[in-house]
Amino acid sequence: MKTGLCGIILCCLCYFVSAQPLTGQINNTYDGVLRIDKQKTTKVSPVKYGFHYEEIGMMGEGALHAELIRNRSFEEATPPADLAVKNELYQDVPNPRGKNKEVFHVDPLIGWTAYPLSYSPVFISRTAENPLNKDTKYSMLVNVTADIVSNPEAMILNRGYYGMNLKKDLYYNLSLYVKSLNYSASLQIMLVDEQGKPVSAPIVLDAKDKEWVKMSGTLKPDRNVKRGMLAIRPLAVGKFQLDVVSLFPSDTWDSGRSIFRADIVQNLKEYAPDFIRFPGGCIVHGVNEATMYHWKKTIGPTENRPGQWSKWAPYYRTDGIGYHEFYELCEYVGADAMYVTPTGMVCTGWVREKSFWNFIQPEVNLDAYIQDALDAIEYAIGPVTSKWGALRAQNGHPKAFPLKYIEIGNEDFGPVYWERYEKIYQALHKQYPDLIYIANSIIGKENTDKRIDIAKFVNPKNVKVFDEHHYQPVEWACKQHYRFDEYERGVADLFIGELGIDGKYPSNLLASGAVRMSLERNGDMNPLLAERPVMRHWDFMEHRNMQPMLINGVDCSIKTPFYYLSKMFRDNTFDVCLDASIQGMRGLQDVFVTLGYDSKSREYILKLVNLKKKEVKLRTEMKGFGKSMQAQKNILSLETDKNNTPETPDVVRPVQSTVSLNLNQDITIEASSMVVYRFK
Repeated sequence: MKTGLCGIILCCLCYFVSAQPLTGQINNTYDGVLRIDKQKTTKVSPVKYGFHYEEIGMMGEGALHAELIRNRSFEEATPPADLAVKNELYQDVPNPRGKNKEVFHVDPLIGWTAYPLSYSPVFISRTAENPLNKDTKYSMLVNVTADIVSNPEAMILNRGYYGMNLKKDLYYNLSLYVKSLNYSASLQIMLVDEQGKPVSAPIVLDAKDKEWVKMSGTLKPDRNVKRGMLAIRPLAVGKFQLDVVSLFPSDTWDSGRSIFRADIVQNLKEYAPDFIRFPGGCIVHGVNEATMYHWKKTIGPTENRPGQWSKWAPYYRTDGIGYHEFYELCEYVGADAMYVTPTGMVCTGWVREKSFWNFIQPEVNLDAYIQDALDAIEYAIGPVTSKWGALRAQNGHPKAFPLKYIEIGNEDFGPVYWERYEKIYQALHKQYPDLIYIANSIIGKENTDKRIDIAKFVNPKNVKVFDEHHYQPVEWACKQHYRFDEYERGVADLFIGELGIDGKYPSNLLASGAVRMSLERNGDMNPLLAERPVMRHWDFMEHRNMQPMLINGVDCSIKTPFYYLSKMFRDNTFDVCLDASIQGMRGLQDVFVTLGYDSKSREYILKLVNLKKKEVKLRTEMKGFGKSMQAQKNILSLETDKNNTPETPDVVRPVQSTVSLNLNQDITIEASSMVVYRFK
């Protein structure tokens, strides 16, 4: 009797379920359901999009930094400070044979050569004798051993960073320091082409002085040369030294008054970043105290900047783009500044682990780091009557710089960091309460719940903004599309300081769009995103496309699909988020949506991202939008084998059009694409 009753109930239940319309369920005609409810809205802050600036891959050297001379101060081969080497291994570091721990070696005269290559009576070497000053230890010793009249082609060449792009309508401003040892003649300096043939009239500089003397001149090529060089031709037998040899084109940004390449700054400015995060990245904490970022060594005259070994290739930076120039760049592109100050903690890969994810950090004078951070802030925004504000004015900028954010450390975490953060925060906030302070989170792909550590800080209420770094695969970006929805409110604002989605192009790029959409949807947490990698040098990458935002060559700066996708988000932010979702998809969700309202333009903004390699058709379930309306459509369509490079700079770019949009009808999205609709 009981069995029969159960069977009757089960039959009735099955009939009831099958008779109901299952919201979001689809048939083979559709790939999913686009659901929108115009009445369900949330007030949000537009996502702030900025740049993560870190000297990697010749982002600055040989590119944004317009200096044409490579190894201008002959310091590029300087090894990392305070790292002993034995048997080609760094000593007293964990896993010395590990990744990125190869002992640093480079030709001390990289960038320089004596010519002709087969034999030249002009011998060059790097020397530590007679240094120019205490900051630049090395110079180049030149020994001319035979009469130059008998060797008319003998000279010293600097090929720059993969050649110097010389333009006949520009002037090139040269400066150098020279010291005679027993040389009693002049030097001829000129621009030459790829074969060493002159393309400019020479300038003649006296090189007889026994003390270091700074000399300068102007060179003008008579024709365009893509990969030219600078030539220095001695005119007599003898020895002399050269240091800080510099060559800048006359067309740098700000009518030649800056040290930045104009075409690259123009592309950065067109993006319109909200902020720039500087100087990194691992450059901030280095691999020991000596290799951390020391901003005071990066300001002032070029000849007083020693440069520094860096953890990432090409492993050396001149600091031509120093702390002062960072702020100038922010002003040029209209961005707020985010300075990342070291805490005395070093990269976890270079210290030993005490317990699981708990590393033994060096004992440091924390008060010194606090004072250094206070000095850095004073240099940026202090009055000209203050010590460091006066130095800023002396360096040409009496007006305060646009400093808005201070991040305390980079990828620092654990009990030592939580304690140091509180002490640094208290000291900085007391003197500069209007700045926004940012805390770090734990790294590692396995540590997905990073915000769990906020409660472990000495005073969690002082964690105002929490920086998460995510380097994850495409599947993670898709599965975690709703992760920020679950974050507890009223704890800390959300900042993604570094985001890298691994996988095949273009899925990896489009999947990063899913993360951006999650930030948009959770705009009540005042989200920020620092885009990276911002730039790479095409020749340094050996013509491998690593998908930075800009690819820079000696004569070009190319916007990539990453640039365009990111800018489509940057240009289409909103301050009201509407309820919108994709439902009913089979398997891993790989189509995403956000819908918002921009109060300034009084427009709705619909974004759709499709990772699938086929066109997607969505059935719509709409509440609040009625008849068809005119919309501005902007679509970025991507293909595996189509990319922008210096050889093919415009293969991929967004396409804009005016269309009729009816949200009550089916929606189709092109394969591997992002589309934005704006309508009223």
